[in-house]
Amino acid sequence: MRFLGIILIFCASFISKSFLCEDVGGNEPKVCTKVGCIRGKAEEGRLRPYEAFYGIPYAEPPLGELRFENPHPHPGWLGECWDATYPRAACLQRNVFLVSQEVVGSEDCLYLNVYRPVGKIQKEKLPVMVWIHGGGWMSFSGNPGQFGPEYLMDNGEVILVTVTYRLGMFGFLCSGDAAVKGNVGLKDQQMALKWVVSNIEEFGGNPHAITLAGQSVGAASVQLHMLNPISRDLFQRAIVMSGSAIASWAISYGNYEAKFRQGVKNTGLSNWNTSSTFELASQLKELPSLTFVSALDDFTIFREVPVTSIRPCIEGNWEGAFLTEDPRKVWAEGRFHAKPILTGVTSNEGAFTGTVTTNATLLEAYNENIYEFIPIQFDMDPRYMDDVFRFYLAGKDFIDQTNVKEYEKMFGDKMLVYPMFKFVQQYIGHADLEKNPIFLYKFAFESDYTFVKFQTGLNVYLGVSHIDDLFFLFTMKDFLEPFKPDTPEGRMTDIYVRTIVNFVARGKVETWRPFRACTPATFDPFCDRQIFKRYEKLEPNQVEVKTSNQFDLEMIKLWNKVDRISG
Repeated sequence: MRFLGIILIFCASFISKSFLCEDVGGNEPKVCTKVGCIRGKAEEGRLRPYEAFYGIPYAEPPLGELRFENPHPHPGWLGECWDATYPRAACLQRNVFLVSQEVVGSEDCLYLNVYRPVGKIQKEKLPVMVWIHGGGWMSFSGNPGQFGPEYLMDNGEVILVTVTYRLGMFGFLCSGDAAVKGNVGLKDQQMALKWVVSNIEEFGGNPHAITLAGQSVGAASVQLHMLNPISRDLFQRAIVMSGSAIASWAISYGNYEAKFRQGVKNTGLSNWNTSSTFELASQLKELPSLTFVSALDDFTIFREVPVTSIRPCIEGNWEGAFLTEDPRKVWAEGRFHAKPILTGVTSNEGAFTGTVTTNATLLEAYNENIYEFIPIQFDMDPRYMDDVFRFYLAGKDFIDQTNVKEYEKMFGDKMLVYPMFKFVQQYIGHADLEKNPIFLYKFAFESDYTFVKFQTGLNVYLGVSHIDDLFFLFTMKDFLEPFKPDTPEGRMTDIYVRTIVNFVARGKVETWRPFRACTPATFDPFCDRQIFKRYEKLEPNQVEVKTSNQFDLEMIKLWNKVDRISG
């Protein structure tokens, strides 16, 4: 077993509220909500102070008989005081995106964090940004070491809420019937949203000005909430960063019972193929939690093959179902709840493949099995492989130093850029764009700070990769120290955060450069988008925002032929 570490939180719900709020000191923030009073923590911040309320429970701990079940609202703690001065555990996971692949977390993890700037709370109700983290449906959390609030709190215009939700088999195991209904990770997010709507006003937030934001699978989650009849009324704007629910990696399509039984087999239960799904579900609830971390590992045959080893499923029409239709079809037909959207990608999303392309041993193994791996990794019919190889790899059926950048582009195009193009194209074909505009960006600011270094453990730079833009939106202290203001990175952080905050607060983006509204008439070859980058021509230590509508339409033609996105 490869367990390098485990963080377990025991009986947190009893320890955390063992005092009265009357005992809270004068400098410690206190908020009383419908579920009880909460003691927070005053933080110094980066440039200005803020108040943090860490680890607020929004649902009952999903333990024992509640494992795999839809979340139950937390009953609250009226008459007592919840200690929200420290973060709670991440949801149990192996973070496969880091070199250590350490196992961390707990099943008792349905908590959220609320951050509010100091000084404006009594004057006006602030708009709220609710953050859904990415991580392939199996990694990361909403905790401050990974998604810290300092840059947003420096701005002082919004309240930030970060959510932790069930991951891996705990969050997305699905049997295809009512035994294990599935999608409980998405249902956790929905319950957190309900909690925010009901309680954020007590923190000084406006429950009618909520922006749901996410990156990667968090972005796919945001789009799925726009399709859900309950979720869609819980927020007013959407930020969809480097991800889409219509991407092939976002949803599991069909064969649910077979996949469920394979998962059961991976846990070591010998009756995986003979007992009913209901009997197996009952047995799974009795297994040690770490069993499911190892069982999920067995779904992966190679690094990023498949890209997401477990995914949300399409449920039956039972009570509490979150997703009952193919989201590709629903989105293409315009059956979404339109609202203002900000969406975009980084300039080299596919650099994320650096874990393989920078490792000679892994790259050799990948090349030896490329005809097996590509159809799985790219979710494509093998008969199109020659078309894809000709377009990206000059007809080669292997990756080497002569075409590795093209392979990165191939990965980024298929997984993120092409789905974004289709997502936007289909949205503007149905939405009332006067009321619900869509704004586009590309993050192309090159710096030494790239997530690929944490994936590979190497001091390499492959371009502006998947996740890299988040270093300029959140303080991610698990990886690096906050940027100093008077640096190129600090200046880009200021511009990027102001863009995000302006959208959250006002439903429009900062106009750094003139751009045309995104409509079917201006979609030629793509809509104008703001590009965040270095000011390369005159002074690379300065930053700039450009506007462009350039797009690779030949790439779109290829993936229109190869991919399964409707429309």
